[in-house]
Amino acid sequence: MGKERGKEARKRKIKHKSTSRKLEMKRRKRRLLVLKLTALGAAVAAIVIMAAMYRYVSRYSEKEVGPNIYIGSVNVSGMNQKEVKGALKKHLAEDQQEKVTLKVEDQSVETSWGELGLKYKDLDKQVQHAVEYGSKGSLWSRFWKIRRLEKEKKVLEEVLELDDKMAKAVIKEQAIPLSTHAVDAALTKKGETLEIQPEKTGRTIDIKKSISQMESYLNNEWIHKKTSVELVLKEELPKVMAKDLKDVKDELGSFSTDAGGGQRWQNLKNGVDRLNGTVLMPGEEISVYQETGPYDAEHGYVEAGSYENGQVVDSFGGGICQVSTTLYNAVLLAELEVVERHPHSMLVNYVEPSRDAAIATGLLDFRFKNNYDAPVCILAEIDAANQMKFVIYGKDTREKGRTIKFESETLTTAEAGSVYQENPQAPLGSMKYSGSPHTGKTAQLWKVIYKDGQEVSREVINQSTYARSDQVVEVGTASENAAASALVREALVTQDQAKIAAAITQAQAMGSQSAGGASNQNQEDASGAAATGSAQ
Repeated sequence: MGKERGKEARKRKIKHKSTSRKLEMKRRKRRLLVLKLTALGAAVAAIVIMAAMYRYVSRYSEKEVGPNIYIGSVNVSGMNQKEVKGALKKHLAEDQQEKVTLKVEDQSVETSWGELGLKYKDLDKQVQHAVEYGSKGSLWSRFWKIRRLEKEKKVLEEVLELDDKMAKAVIKEQAIPLSTHAVDAALTKKGETLEIQPEKTGRTIDIKKSISQMESYLNNEWIHKKTSVELVLKEELPKVMAKDLKDVKDELGSFSTDAGGGQRWQNLKNGVDRLNGTVLMPGEEISVYQETGPYDAEHGYVEAGSYENGQVVDSFGGGICQVSTTLYNAVLLAELEVVERHPHSMLVNYVEPSRDAAIATGLLDFRFKNNYDAPVCILAEIDAANQMKFVIYGKDTREKGRTIKFESETLTTAEAGSVYQENPQAPLGSMKYSGSPHTGKTAQLWKVIYKDGQEVSREVINQSTYARSDQVVEVGTASENAAASALVREALVTQDQAKIAAAITQAQAMGSQSAGGASNQNQEDASGAAATGSAQ
């Protein structure tokens, strides 16, 4: 009996558990269904929302800037890349016209941002950033950016910079001269005594830091109006100290030439003043052109005679080559190292052949180097006797009893002649003279070394070629008598003075017969001119 009741109880228990499991499974299915329906609803809602967001952001083209977007103060809304770039360039052009005062201590100079090379830093990147703002990234990100743009403007950073080369050029040319620069120790001569003038410490512009400071100001403080900026200064030390000149007592070499007069004298004086007092430290090189140029009115030069294409013409700085030539000879005697030297195109009359040193802007220069172990100083003047003199001082370490001499040797000579040219517009037999007749030569310069008065060596240190320049004579051939003109023309082909003179006489006689007589004065002028051949 008891066993049966136990079995029945176990059956009821098993049945109850089975029923409970079935109920739990039903409940789980209902919950899963609810979750699925909820998820489906959320997905549908998300799709609907995303679709709405997509329609919202799609109102704006991905190739154009979104609404209410500025780059700096420039509104670029709705523009494509090309239009944005054009708008920025127009704005930049306006900014470049704005004036800026560069302050150097208690002095200043005015320039413009354009002259300093104002430009956008990586313009293409700034344009691309504006176009992509609100059109790149996730849909959610784009949506909220555009929503905010519709309520308030977005100002993207305008990054400006200066062209390094242009800014440096302006600072060097206009601002650095305003600094209180260091003053090198100098050597002066009073009577027969050399005196040392002490050096002075100064200040100059720190170009790199000044440019960086101006760029920082442009991007953080500038309000696109006329303004002023303080340039950064740094200490400037003298190149030459008084202690460097204590051993500079010996005359190493000197040379003089006659300074002449006229306009040319002013150019010589200007060049001399620019070179006077120059100190070269050991191993230092000097360019005479850089020290004396540029040759224009602004730098104190006037027009005077100079060589150009085989002719003597007036040009600014005419005569400066006599300055470099006189210095060249002093350099030779001081035995400094000549780095660059050129002869003139034609002979000069103030030194012997091969002892000249020509200068031509952008073409020819005279450069030399201090090859001593001590500094050398160049003193120059035009003295009371009108002698232009260069003296080079230093510490003479050359062997005692050793002397040097320079000898010019002419190798070939080509005498100047006359070149006859036809002038078909000028009256028959008339002559017009032009050109600058110069004898041509080739020459070389010997350096001769003596020991106690005895020659011990000689060497050629340069060779020079000077072009011949002929007198140009234009002979007129205009005549109503064609045969007379032809006669002179044929004689001109020979370039023979006697034949040309004879042809002119005969032709004028022919012209006189056909035209009722030519001017006796013309005949006298023609025959007299043909006889002299070199009059100017």
